[in-house]
Amino acid sequence: MKQQFTIQAVTDCTIEYRGTIDYSIDNGKTWKRLKKISIQATREAQFRNAKSEEDSRFFIEGKFNVYGHISTLAQYGTKAFRWMFRQTNVVDASKLVLDYDELWPKAYSYMFADCDNLISAPVLPATTLADSCYEFMFTNCNSLAKAPKLPATTLADRCYYVMFSGCRSLTTAPELPAMKLAKYCYYSMFGACTALTTPPSVLPAMTLAERCYQDMFYECTSLTTAPKLPATVLANRCYSYMFFYCRSLTTAPALPATKLEKRCYEYMFYDCVNIKELPIIPKQVLIDAMRMNFFS
Repeated sequence: MKQQFTIQAVTDCTIEYRGTIDYSIDNGKTWKRLKKISIQATREAQFRNAKSEEDSRFFIEGKFNVYGHISTLAQYGTKAFRWMFRQTNVVDASKLVLDYDELWPKAYSYMFADCDNLISAPVLPATTLADSCYEFMFTNCNSLAKAPKLPATTLADRCYYVMFSGCRSLTTAPELPAMKLAKYCYYSMFGACTALTTPPSVLPAMTLAERCYQDMFYECTSLTTAPKLPATVLANRCYSYMFFYCRSLTTAPALPATKLEKRCYEYMFYDCVNIKELPIIPKQVLIDAMRMNFFS
């Protein structure tokens, strides 16, 4: 039997919800419609039957942990998970089970955005993503030092858009195994992660898409090495601003691409003042780029 979706108080908490949701404070024996409840530190409340519009979410005063299966809160395709804990004091979400393997558009967008006390994120097991499904999910989670693994190989437009941007304690990025990308899929994914020192070892995708890597490591000021970039056919603005203001970066990756698109390298290494040697781009590739007004 699946563990019911549960909020556990770390300090005394007051819990409200914008939308419709049921709660239990006796481990599921009785259920009531939530208006506003207070629970003492170490106490728990279970929740189910969330019926929400796009702006529905919890409003919780006090620090808390969350665990249990997300599927016991609402059905597949719900809007209830968007914005769910935004700007709350959730601390530990490592035992929250996001048990939908195939996601839907905006499934978890903004779910933990601006949660400054979050130190542990849930596992993200989904292998088939959808448009904007993780968009802004952990943005500005300043206490989050470790990112969850991202095993998905089937991406979608904006799926990881700004996902960890502003996570100023994050030191290591997860590997990104997808071989075929989608528009804006990694856009500013780690932007302003100022403690990030270890990026993915390689970005293996050979099929890129418009703006797929744009701003990906924007202002990662502690980054000293870049991932390998093996793609040989580029897309519009695919690397634009990718390492903008990475002032600790000392080595640039090789750029083996033989087919460029307009603005694909636009400001890629802008203000990377400590790079000792910029990558070499084959002469014929540059000539072809000029013919297509690549530098205009």
